[in-house]
Amino acid sequence: MDVVLQSRSSNSMAAEPEEETELRRGPWTVDEDLTLINYIADHGEGRWNALARAAGLRRTGKSCRLRWLNYLRPDVKRGNFTADEQLLILDLHSRWGNR
Repeated sequence: MDVVLQSRSSNSMAAEPEEETELRRGPWTVDEDLTLINYIADHGEGRWNALARAAGLRRTGKSCRLRWLNYLRPDVKRGNFTADEQLLILDLHSRWGNR
C-alpha cells in the first residue's frame, strides 16, 4: 500500500477571507460609533469579541473595547483641566517628579 503525502503551502492552508468577514481598519465612522453605542446600551459591556460580531461591526473586540473606553463612554471627561486638577498635578509633580 503506497501512501502519497502532499505538501501544502502556507497559502493553501489559510482560509480564504470572505468579503463579509474582512476586518475594517482605519478611522471609525459615525455610523460604526452609533452602532457600538446602541449595542452597548441594549446589551451592556463585556465579551468584546462576541460583541463585535453580534453588533455587526467588522472590527476586532479589542478595537471595540478601546473605542468605547477611550472615546464613546459617557463618563469620559473632555476639555481642559479644572483649577483644582491643575493644582493637584503640580503638587504631585513637586512630590514625585517625572517618574
